[in-house]
Formats: sequence, C-alpha cells, structure tokens
Amino acid sequence: MSILYVIDTIAIISFFHEIFGVDSILSPGVSRLLERVFATSESDIKLSIPSVVFVEIFEKWFMSEDFAEKFYYEVYERIMQSPNVEIKPIEQEVLENLLHIGGNLLDHDVHDKIILASAIMLNCPLITTDQEIIRYVRETQVIPKTIN
Repeated sequence: MSILYVIDTIAIISFFHEIFGVDSILSPGVSRLLERVFATSESDIKLSIPSVVFVEIFEKWFMSEDFAEKFYYEVYERIMQSPNVEIKPIEQEVLENLLHIGGNLLDHDVHDKIILASAIMLNCPLITTDQEIIRYVRETQVIPKTIN
C-alpha cells in the first residue's frame, strides 16, 4: 500500500535548494522521504504536486532564460521521470474546498490555499513549512497532518 502526500512550493524549492540557490529548511526525515519519491524506481511513497506550485515558481523565480533552462533540466525533468509523482490540475473540488478555507488563512496567499485545498480533496498529508497552514490544519484537522 502506498502513502500519498501533497507538497507545497516552498518544500519543492527547499528540496531542490541547490538549483534555487537557497538553504533547505526541510527536516532530514522529509528530505529522505522526497529522495525516495524522486527516485526513478517505484516507491511506496507517492507525491502529488498541485499545478499551481509551478505557476508560483514561474511567477517568482523565472527571471532569466538561464534559470528557466536549469529548472527544466534539473527539476522538471527529474519530477517527470519519477513514477512516484503526479502533477494535479486545479479541479472543481479543489475550488470548492478553497471557498471553505477561512480562519487564520482568510487573507493568506491564494497559491498556498489552493495547495491546501488539493490536500483536502485528496485527504492526505501536506508537506509544508508554512507555519500558518500548519496552525490551521492543527486547529481544523481538515487533512490528516502536515509534515516538514
């Protein structure tokens, strides 16, 4: 039986921190879990990446053709080559879940709320370091858990 996780933008950036030129903020356990996911062989760990993650990366990180090329060959290709990863479109159920996210996330970034809404739709844990989302999940229990 496999375990499915949803991942947010910062966690993807942290995992591929060398390409993005940032420090990783993921725990060693999450880093090991993601290594298993991004392997080229089948794993019992599966990952769902909401398509909005790529929108956010394109919007905030694509400042040059060099970076776009580096991202394509070192991140996107690795994602696409893993049999353990799916890229999830924004479905109607995600939009419906988005409408119900309130509380401390009412004014939160819409990209992040769409990612959380995707995890709600799939009813699976979310890999995130976003403290506001972690707090919201702890208070509402809309998904099984967050990990970071």
